Amino acid sequence: MRTSRRLRRTVAGLALACAGALAVPAVAAAEPTAPTVPAPASNPLLDAIAALEGTGSGDGTGSAEGTDPTDPVGDALDAARAVLGAAPTVDVAEPDGNPLALVDAANGLLQGFGLTPFFYPTAALNCSALPGVPFGVVPAVAGAAPGPYTPTIPGVGALPTLPNVDTSIADPGETLYAFVPAPGGIVNDAANKSGMQVAWFNVNTLKGGFADMGGLTDVISAEVIDGLPPLLQGPARDLVQRNLGAFPSAGVRLAPVATGSGTVLAAVFGQVTHDGKTCAFFPTVGLTQVP
Repeated sequence: MRTSRRLRRTVAGLALACAGALAVPAVAAAEPTAPTVPAPASNPLLDAIAALEGTGSGDGTGSAEGTDPTDPVGDALDAARAVLGAAPTVDVAEPDGNPLALVDAANGLLQGFGLTPFFYPTAALNCSALPGVPFGVVPAVAGAAPGPYTPTIPGVGALPTLPNVDTSIADPGETLYAFVPAPGGIVNDAANKSGMQVAWFNVNTLKGGFADMGGLTDVISAEVIDGLPPLLQGPARDLVQRNLGAFPSAGVRLAPVATGSGTVLAAVFGQVTHDGKTCAFFPTVGLTQVP
């Protein structure tokens, strides 16, 4: 009898753990005397939220009250709360009794880009283009790499460097974020690549915000190819498109973000549209040390 296996991940618990979770007081029921209760450990994310709330910019609901909506303190507070509050429970069930097969494939693509995966996968329901997948689940993963980062094409390697040409898509002090659905789960990716977002918060600088993610080719073109000399843009674009066609890139999203140096927490979430379907992915959380 085959036993169904599931992946269950709670975002808030891991977000707090990576930031330095509060210690749980021990209770010794068998001891006749009261045990020594350790003081709670400091939680940098909660401390940062408290510090930002103390500035008077927050109204307790996530938006800055009585201030410009683009106020950086209000944006940082919103982003910190978004990372802290990203707390769904995600069940990922895949065919053939192997709940890790498609997640492993997605992580393989992510690591092929040279990015470090987030703490756990995410998923969208009623979305899969693969036959026989229970509940139409599409597993996905997210990851990040600190800048400077030069695009790496899975199975091909890093883009070739050119004299006096900057081929990086994340500069020093920036972080590149990526979202990768399981290969084959998404087809006919919509021309409009909007929908996926990154909420990021730097616990050292108390700065944060939200960034939209874009399609793989679009981001590489905007960050690298468009900055090349005109005579090189056409050949470079053809080279990138040929190489990207060598692996399943449907649904892949990227976003270079000016996070600054420090310990940066982030949550990736949002929607991908394909084959007439809108796939809503639960948040997944990661941490990046940016030099």
